[in-house]
Amino acid sequence: MGMKSVKRLYNEFKPERYELYLEPDRESMSFNGKVRIIGQKTGRPSQRLTLHQSGLKIKSAKLIRNDRKTGENVIDIIRHNTHKSFDELRLHADEILYPGSYIIEIEFSGKITEPMHGIYPCNFKLDGQDKRLIATQFESHHAREAFPCIDEPEAKAVFSLSLKTPPGETVIANTPVLTEKKAGGSVITSFQDTPRMSTYLLAFVYGELGFKEAKTASGVRVRVYATPDKVGLTDFGLDVSVRSLEFFENYFGVPYPLPKLDVIGLPDFSAGAMENWGLMTFRESVLYVDPKSSGIETKQFVCMVVAHEVSHQWFGNLVTMKWWNDLWLNESFANLMEYRATDELFPEWNIWEEFTAREMGQALNRDALPNVQAVRTAVRHPDELSSVFDPAIVYAKGGCLLNMVRNLVGEDAFRQALKAYFTEFEYQNTEADDLWRHLGKASGLDVGPMMRNWLNKPGYPVVEADYDHQNNSLSLSQNRLVIGERPAGQATVWSLPLASSSELDTPMLSSQTGVFKVKKPTGYPLVLNHKARSYFVSRYANAAHFQAILDSAKSQNLVPIDRLLLVQSYLLLERAGQVPTTDNLSLLTALADEREEAVWSVLGAIVGGVRTLIGKDLEAEERFDSILRPLAGPIIKELGWESRADDSSQTLKLRALALGLAAGAKDQTVIKEGLQRFKAFSQPADLASDIRSTVYFIAVRYGTPADFNKLVGLYKQLVNAEERDEIAAELTATRKPGEIKKLLSMITTDAVRLQDTPTWFAWLMRNRYSTEMTWDWLKDNWQWIENKYSSDKSYDRFPRYSAMAFSYPSQIKEYTSFFGSKTDTALERPIKLGVEEIDGRIVWRQKNQADVKDWLAKNS
Repeated sequence: MGMKSVKRLYNEFKPERYELYLEPDRESMSFNGKVRIIGQKTGRPSQRLTLHQSGLKIKSAKLIRNDRKTGENVIDIIRHNTHKSFDELRLHADEILYPGSYIIEIEFSGKITEPMHGIYPCNFKLDGQDKRLIATQFESHHAREAFPCIDEPEAKAVFSLSLKTPPGETVIANTPVLTEKKAGGSVITSFQDTPRMSTYLLAFVYGELGFKEAKTASGVRVRVYATPDKVGLTDFGLDVSVRSLEFFENYFGVPYPLPKLDVIGLPDFSAGAMENWGLMTFRESVLYVDPKSSGIETKQFVCMVVAHEVSHQWFGNLVTMKWWNDLWLNESFANLMEYRATDELFPEWNIWEEFTAREMGQALNRDALPNVQAVRTAVRHPDELSSVFDPAIVYAKGGCLLNMVRNLVGEDAFRQALKAYFTEFEYQNTEADDLWRHLGKASGLDVGPMMRNWLNKPGYPVVEADYDHQNNSLSLSQNRLVIGERPAGQATVWSLPLASSSELDTPMLSSQTGVFKVKKPTGYPLVLNHKARSYFVSRYANAAHFQAILDSAKSQNLVPIDRLLLVQSYLLLERAGQVPTTDNLSLLTALADEREEAVWSVLGAIVGGVRTLIGKDLEAEERFDSILRPLAGPIIKELGWESRADDSSQTLKLRALALGLAAGAKDQTVIKEGLQRFKAFSQPADLASDIRSTVYFIAVRYGTPADFNKLVGLYKQLVNAEERDEIAAELTATRKPGEIKKLLSMITTDAVRLQDTPTWFAWLMRNRYSTEMTWDWLKDNWQWIENKYSSDKSYDRFPRYSAMAFSYPSQIKEYTSFFGSKTDTALERPIKLGVEEIDGRIVWRQKNQADVKDWLAKNS
């Protein structure tokens, strides 16, 4: 299926200013509008001007030549027509239009749509009454659904926005209010001019809202808005918004250019959050923190998402990529910066461990598929964007690569380069080479050529390390790590910062093989990618060397990030068929004394893999459970069920993890305690945040039908998004067919918000007792899914999440026969990768299933 390339309209008309007036009407779910666009026609003389529009009705169009000598001359438009497949509005003039300054005036109308892009409604209840906010989401190419424009990131312009809205409601946009005047029974609010910016960053929200506010040290007014019932949940979000804005102003050495920053949680929101300049929009669950019931994970997540969006105010908003193929520049950068800022705000969280477990883990997993995309990917058409937005690559892998560069050039040079880059390109558009040039200038390292293969080729190497301790020599070779068949063609050779824990005579491996001198061995074992400062997987070929590393991991002389990477690497080697699962089972039992939550989270992936191999074999499951119970037991004994005031974030998370592990392994004392606590509770805040999920899980898996129904009832009545998510995650762990059916039937009703459906689907697919029924639900409801999601970025999650749950030959047949007939551009890449992922898992199962069952029989 070839994708048509779009013509870049910016090459023919360069807008400078939009004067936009909109009258949205929430009753009729439609809007009227007028726009006056001032800009330059460039390129060849012609009789046509073309803009973007999608789904708009054009009532009138007027073209004016803006001549310096003769003033404004109206040009007759013979006709205007919209071209649906190109999202174009074409204005045909009766005379030749020469390059120069023009004004376009258009009156139009459009629809407020249920899919969460363009202008859309957010529904909520207030004191039992149905209410509705009207909000926007224009990234990536949805501004054209709200007004005719040149909807490309390079087409930066100044926006002057006015909105007509009902009286007594709050109206917010990118910039502060300029004027408000009464007009009949309505209010017309005009906003100050925006800076020069891309169309996808324009935003507004109106409705019944409250807020809390604070000021940064440099005087920027920061507000967090919420529906009136949730203003009490905004304190933490406000605090991290203010502090991360202050951090980045200092870190980048470039002031935030607007007088205010508004942040708002929307009841309906498709993505996690959006960095609109001066008006950042969020899902409620990633902005609000309930002081009574929110746990440490929520606080960490909120802090990171806020920091991510605040960093975009510079990287993305002030300086923007020229075209969507460099989208990774925006997202990878924000991905790295959210950790850098969070580490500064909350050093006690050791957030770089989380970076290694979450971002690097996710990236290395996805990046091992044979035909995965490169970080930098050609975008022929904006419709492809949802599949190019592969979070594991564009965000996580890109973040790891930028972190690798930061470690290579050093923090000082990194900051110096960024300041110079922002200063040179403010209010403009760039390509990756512009950043490399500044990094090279600040550090004296030629960053561009080193990054070429990393960005333009998929994958990463496994580095085979043979350490000769006697002669202090290290022989290395690099080969791409692939799950399944390695694609034909050139073997990639990467310029690889080795990030060794012992100093080597050269810090880089830039050819396929190399021999290095180890300068002076320290007391610390020689490991590569020390503290996750690079991006690759190591395999230690010398048995004595590997044993020394493992012994250091057991005695915890290896720092947590290095222990974590050891497990992560061997999991990836297992998936690639280079290490048997039984080796990793031995690794799991060898690290029984581990007490670092981030390392345990990766050990948990070994557990998950073994459970997948066992499937529904109850005898093997009982054997495995009997191995897991003694691993979790000592941790539970040390930490107990009750949290203490001085518990660190790691302790809180480790308690949750150990109790969850024990509950999953049918530990009777844990189950009994959990059921008792479940009986006694009525609201989420009645249970401590670190044990709540486990108590829910125990009730669902081991409780009565009444327990299950109590949770379903609670899910339906709660309004706090975070509390609802937490319940849904455990409800979907049920093994009872009747209950699974009940959950599936809720998805297409009002009980589950559209934004939450993909997650429900993922959880139910992942539960091996509900996989088949959920897959049948997908096939039966595909038309509904298409209607609700096909225009949205979350559409491709359905083939992605399906693939994650499949590992049998019969399932690949099902997958290909169902998805093979789908021709949507947005699904093309995820389906192809889904097939590779399932194929890889089938081979892994064939290699390991029988051996794992034998191992369990011998060792349980």
